[in-house]
Amino acid sequence: MSTTPHWIYGVFPILFVVGMILTFRHDWSRLAQLYRTYEKPPPNFLWMESGSVGLIYYKGTLNVGVSRQGLYLSIFPLFSFGLPPLLIPWSAIRKIEPANQLFMERFRLYLSSPDIKLILRKDVLEPAKEYLAAQGFEWV
Repeated sequence: MSTTPHWIYGVFPILFVVGMILTFRHDWSRLAQLYRTYEKPPPNFLWMESGSVGLIYYKGTLNVGVSRQGLYLSIFPLFSFGLPPLLIPWSAIRKIEPANQLFMERFRLYLSSPDIKLILRKDVLEPAKEYLAAQGFEWV
């Protein structure tokens, strides 16, 4: 006979899900402290892209835009759970390197503050070519 209360079996999955949601929000929330924006997305805004922000891979839920001011990121509204849009200035990027996977050309962008990495498709970053060159990054 088990002495474990039955309610514990219902609480554990709830705590696990809450913990996962907090983990998913962590890097985005850190970025939001510095780069939260209330601006509208730029004209070249791409919906439902895939990419990574920190440790989290957003498959088909990441929205990306490029403007003179910086890299605009948001989460598809149905999945955003209160995560605000971001506008990361080009000056916040300290390093860029290829992060290709199979047949997809991607780039890993290292931010200076906070120390978080972004991974985005090369095609998505194509409009940023001139802005990145102005920061001293050679387009590969």
